[in-house]
Amino acid sequence: MTTHPTHINKNLSAPTAPSYPVHQTPVYPVHQAASCYPVQQPTYHLARTTTPALYPTAVLATGVIGAVAGSSAAMAVNLHRVQDNQMTMLQAGIDSLAKGAGAGVATAAGVAVAKAVGGGSLATLLVMLGTATGVGYMLNAVGKTAAAKETKTQK
Repeated sequence: MTTHPTHINKNLSAPTAPSYPVHQTPVYPVHQAASCYPVQQPTYHLARTTTPALYPTAVLATGVIGAVAGSSAAMAVNLHRVQDNQMTMLQAGIDSLAKGAGAGVATAAGVAVAKAVGGGSLATLLVMLGTATGVGYMLNAVGKTAAAKETKTQK
């Protein structure tokens, strides 16, 4: 027994026209070479999008996220110092905001340099970590020298 569609219903006739639209290639008249300009078929390329190396809004957004995360972590540490009466709540807030600002700057710098350098995922991560650590180290060094100058002038 066969299950081919032509053998299933022998009483039905084949359709005269397909029920779906059929794409037909248009036929253009052939022109003589002397009567028209030579026409080349256009070539279509896939659109390539050129993206800038850095998006300033993305760098700013990561800096803000870094500032929020850094100030939150610093405040968590400073709240223990407030409970131990090592600093006041105002001092804890100021210190947390300062450390958060430094973390935000370090994060934004790390993302900007990593995006500018490019590379694979691991290379990007290492560049970002190295840059953020270097910027954080510089900010802490500047803060320590400013604090040392302040204590020398008070004595």
